Amino acid sequence: MSSAPKWSPATKRIILVICLILVGLAVWQFSVVLSPLVVAVIIAYLLNSPVNWLTRRTPLSRGLAAALVYIGFLLLLAMIPTLAAPLVIQQVRQIDFDIQKFTDNLTEAMDYRVSVGGLPVNLNLLIEPVTGSLGEMFSPLASWAADIAVGIAGGFIWAIFIFVVGFYLLLDADRFSDWLDSWIPPDYAEEFTALRREIGNVWRSYFIGQMTLALIVGVIIGGATALLGIRSAFLLGVVAALLELIPNWGYSISGFIGIMFAYFQGSTYIPLPNWAFALLVGGFYFLMWQIDTNYLVPRIIGHRLRLSPAVVIVGIIAGASVGGALGLLLAAPTIATIRVLGSYLYRRLLDLEPYVLVETPPAPDTANKEPQES
Repeated sequence: MSSAPKWSPATKRIILVICLILVGLAVWQFSVVLSPLVVAVIIAYLLNSPVNWLTRRTPLSRGLAAALVYIGFLLLLAMIPTLAAPLVIQQVRQIDFDIQKFTDNLTEAMDYRVSVGGLPVNLNLLIEPVTGSLGEMFSPLASWAADIAVGIAGGFIWAIFIFVVGFYLLLDADRFSDWLDSWIPPDYAEEFTALRREIGNVWRSYFIGQMTLALIVGVIIGGATALLGIRSAFLLGVVAALLELIPNWGYSISGFIGIMFAYFQGSTYIPLPNWAFALLVGGFYFLMWQIDTNYLVPRIIGHRLRLSPAVVIVGIIAGASVGGALGLLLAAPTIATIRVLGSYLYRRLLDLEPYVLVETPPAPDTANKEPQES
């Protein structure tokens, strides 16, 4: 045994504070790497289950299983844009958005005088600044081409970083888990295992549920808008699937885009003016939003997150301000994780057992049912 004296409680607290300060400084200094690193961790987390399945059911080593799963993942990522690009390009070419025609129609519609208090008011004078702003907004698009090219090159470099780091995180996931367990005192091992399981359930439910929802909503929106006669229905389905990943706000943005397409394109066979057809499409998006909120989300994601919509909205705003697009997407599961940790600390402080509450959502067919009399 070591002959060095043990640290006093005061020394331990000082060392802990110094370590926390150093970690905070490191996060602040290397914050530019934080978002790509989080994406790499998410990729490794999502692919860890298939790798574990392969290692349990086949004689493959961890490294070979991780390599096979990762290669399949990269091939899938490469196939999706390759197969979808021709359809997306075709859909984009069908977009009939004439900004000059739109401003002319708006000016013509507002080119009449209204009397207010006996004084004539020409509403066209109010529209001219708007039409001028629209023209100024679309005019510098060509000058942004160089910036877009630089951004694409930078994104490609970050993509290489994400995929390389993600692979090594996936390869060493078991070692990292064992290393993390070694830091936990034996008396707290059971609590830590239960806590980690609950947090894992939160993130697993969120990712699997969101991907399933995105696929279902994208298929429904794309198919329904095609039946309504919108020429860019496939593009609207892709947009709806991607925006479904944004909690609460995604549907509003998707619905606005769909209404704009309906207004400018109209229907290929429904004999309605464009403004009436846009109202029809808006009604469909509202109905689909209600189905998604009240039926799809509770049954696919379940009650695992157990978060109020108001809390999610506030979290989305805070996450977007702190972490940008990544913070926007991960706000809901992060808040749910904080809730699990907060519940554990609260019950620990008040000595309420069990310290880790295992939240088991009720079955949809049996929940809230009264027992029938025999």
